[in-house]
Amino acid sequence: MVRIMTRKFKGLLSALCVFFCAGTANLSAVNFDYVQPFALNPVNEGVELGIGALLSGSALICDKFVHIKTNNFDAEALNKSAIPTLDQIFMRPYSKPLHIVGTGTMALTMAIPAIFAILPSKEWLTIGTMYAETLLIANGIKEWTKLLVHRARPYMYFDGYPMDKVADGDWDSSFPSGHTTLAFAGAAFATMVFCQCFPDSNWKYGVAAGSFGLALITGILRMLSGNHYLTDVLVGAVIGTACGFLVPYLHTKGFYSKFERRSDGARASVTPSGLTFSYNF
Repeated sequence: MVRIMTRKFKGLLSALCVFFCAGTANLSAVNFDYVQPFALNPVNEGVELGIGALLSGSALICDKFVHIKTNNFDAEALNKSAIPTLDQIFMRPYSKPLHIVGTGTMALTMAIPAIFAILPSKEWLTIGTMYAETLLIANGIKEWTKLLVHRARPYMYFDGYPMDKVADGDWDSSFPSGHTTLAFAGAAFATMVFCQCFPDSNWKYGVAAGSFGLALITGILRMLSGNHYLTDVLVGAVIGTACGFLVPYLHTKGFYSKFERRSDGARASVTPSGLTFSYNF
């Protein structure tokens, strides 16, 4: 049964790859009414890149070198009855084939923003910087959450769990789903940027459906492969989606305009009754 499901998912993954490659080729041939909604700002980039690098970098150091999370395995400490009922429903034993396919769908979803190669080359730095910030922040949040939360993966409650995962401590890092976090970050980013750049294009519905569809498949595969509970996937989806939408929004010209000084904001005048001062918000 697992082999049949794996072949179906691999077939689906191949079909989706063909779909997006063909879609990108078609997009480049279509003349959209392109809008330039994003801009870089030294202060903004310093803050966002700094936060992302600090979160991801510090999490990596604390995990690989400081070892703030020991992940010592104790089979007697595993108590299935303590797991919420909703999570128990979706618990599955480990499946390496589905694990591999889920990693593939995650990678494909994260690669969807490559469609923005259709934009003028002068926009590539802006889009690339925003995407780097999105992934750094999303990755940092999920990595620190994994470090601070001890939760055994579902496959640990079944026979045949992977011993290498126990040896490297990954067995105790179920919450949240990292694959789902990054997949939804890529999906939300692609959707947000495309809708802002091409607000009048009907392709935005296809981009949104395809992106989030792949991200959803990734989350489902993470549960079917025994790596995550439903709540792991839901929280990962929230983190990724929030980062994928928020970072591009913080680069929109509409957001920047809120902080621009209005030339007619402050006014001073002399009247018969004295000096008056006014400020328009």
